[in-house]
Amino acid sequence: MPFAVRRPLTALLLAGLTHAAAAAPAVAYTVPVPPWTFPGAQEKGVATEYLRYLFDTAGVPLTLDSLPYVRVINGLRDGSNTAAVLIPDAERDTFALRLCQVTTIRSGILYKRSRYGELNMSRLSGLIVGMQRGTHALDRLNSVPGLQPYIIDSIDQGLKMLEKDRLDATFVSSPGSEILLAAAGLSRSDYGWLQVQEQPVVIYVSRRAPLIQDSAALDRLRAVCDGSGRAVMQKLVEHYR
Repeated sequence: MPFAVRRPLTALLLAGLTHAAAAAPAVAYTVPVPPWTFPGAQEKGVATEYLRYLFDTAGVPLTLDSLPYVRVINGLRDGSNTAAVLIPDAERDTFALRLCQVTTIRSGILYKRSRYGELNMSRLSGLIVGMQRGTHALDRLNSVPGLQPYIIDSIDQGLKMLEKDRLDATFVSSPGSEILLAAAGLSRSDYGWLQVQEQPVVIYVSRRAPLIQDSAALDRLRAVCDGSGRAVMQKLVEHYR
């Protein structure tokens, strides 16, 4: 009889632990690059504010934080990062699910007008161009003969090196270019911008995170993303231009 009593109690305890694990908030890391996430203010920016709206509206508990670009990608790979807002590519598709597309991003390079006037793709050969570690936003430049990529850890670093003429041009993107220039104290009129690519931006969900097993939650997230989330993202992009 004592054994018969202990058995259902054990089952109840296991059920309670399973429920607690299922209710644990997902952890999503974003890249601390304005306007997607503002360093030191993880709840401010296009990516963070959109993810907060998306998960809250879908009823999926979420904890937000930020990590350097490469660690955000590696977190998706090993499951420690549940979701991220990123440009998609075939490699990322192997370890993360494209939940939905949320906007597009225009990627390009910034340069001094006083040095180059108006740059175009045919004039990039021989130039030293700052490219952020881990990003595929400027992959098109890989085909430019003689272009010298210089790996930067952040857009802010690239702007500082550009101002001191240690780079000929550096990576920036839109939305966000106007905010970053203003934060760096640079005059927009002194700099030219050459668009290199326009790419989709998607919500990725790690294939190794617990959320990937919850099809109902994924359906709710996708419904919000494809529904009311569209207007929310548009407002954020306009706000953080």
